[in-house]
Amino acid sequence: MKAYFFILFAFVFFTMQSLSAEEKRTDIPYFLRNYAAQYDELPRKAALCWFDHARMGMFIHWGVWGKYHEAWAMYNKLIPLEEYQKTAREVDASGFNASEIVKLAEESGMHYITFVAKHHDGFCLWETKATEWNSINYPMHRDFVAELSLACRERGMPLFIYYSIGIDWTHPYYLPKELYNVGRPAYPQTPAYFKYVKPEDFEIYRNFCKQQLTELCTQYGPVAGFWLDPLGGVLANSEMFKMQEFYDLIHHYQPHALINFKTGATGTEDVLVGERELKSISMHYGNATLQDQRIRKLSDEAWKKNFEKKAEIAVASQGSWEWEPDSRCQDVSLLWEMVAGAAENNANLLLNLGLKPDGSIPDDVSINFKKLGERIRNEGFPPLNKSTYLQLRQNGTTLDKSEIEKTAR
Repeated sequence: MKAYFFILFAFVFFTMQSLSAEEKRTDIPYFLRNYAAQYDELPRKAALCWFDHARMGMFIHWGVWGKYHEAWAMYNKLIPLEEYQKTAREVDASGFNASEIVKLAEESGMHYITFVAKHHDGFCLWETKATEWNSINYPMHRDFVAELSLACRERGMPLFIYYSIGIDWTHPYYLPKELYNVGRPAYPQTPAYFKYVKPEDFEIYRNFCKQQLTELCTQYGPVAGFWLDPLGGVLANSEMFKMQEFYDLIHHYQPHALINFKTGATGTEDVLVGERELKSISMHYGNATLQDQRIRKLSDEAWKKNFEKKAEIAVASQGSWEWEPDSRCQDVSLLWEMVAGAAENNANLLLNLGLKPDGSIPDDVSINFKKLGERIRNEGFPPLNKSTYLQLRQNGTTLDKSEIEKTAR
């Protein structure tokens, strides 16, 4: 009997020691600690295992475009930079509460958050040394990536960072319209700050992006990955962008981080991402120009390389990505249909929330998201289709039909 209790004690002791040692491992990101064996084999293998189980995430669009209720306002309304900067100084961010955002994600059945840190207007919602066009230097004086990453870490919620690399309307050395038609607003007169003259100038922009991605990789702890956007201009000028260098830089600092770049720029992305649909973006480009023909060709090539990978489909719960005064969150039954549609395509659903101009969560979104979470808790997620999903991808799938006018892919 004594021998039996000794063996039992030894088993319990060494098991607890093993668990304790596992919990104390600091080399594994907090959200991958249940995937230690895969992480030791290959960090991104662990991340993909986690992502396959994550099922649904919250996409957050919010920025200094709030007054215009349109993320593309600078481009569509031809707003001069000086005027846009004035608007940015008037932004009241008092409603942005990172803890409330994470709490809503949890209550809604979401297992990660993707936050737009820099959209196409180039305004940075973190403390960056690469430009003064950021939320620390402007009157809000806040680092929103820091606030959200801390709240996520405290609750064990993984965080993806959205970074617009394919468009930057305000960087002096981004590409001119001749090289990418939506890369610059069509101002009547070329602004003095548009300084790109020759291809070598674009290296200044590339180095700017490298500096910012390094900041985002090193200032906020482990991130789940990067959600890059948009794809068209990168494909139109792939030899200038050299996207693999950016991927390698990210993995130098965060070897586990997943690269999500729509349907693919190089074919080396980790996740196949669709915007409202899961199809090659080539369908959105005609054959009228050499630029469009090039985008069609390269997008189809990347689609084929990424075709069988785990997927994610981003959808807009309010019709548009950003909050508008007359926008309304879709009914929970429609939200559930998109969850089920994503599952049928062996994809996660990235459900977007457009915050109000002050950064607060719209009441209707909060109500319907929580109802969705309640249904998931009662019924569970629809099962992932692991058997016939590739047949569905042959023809493509559309989950969100609320987009009236196609913007850049």
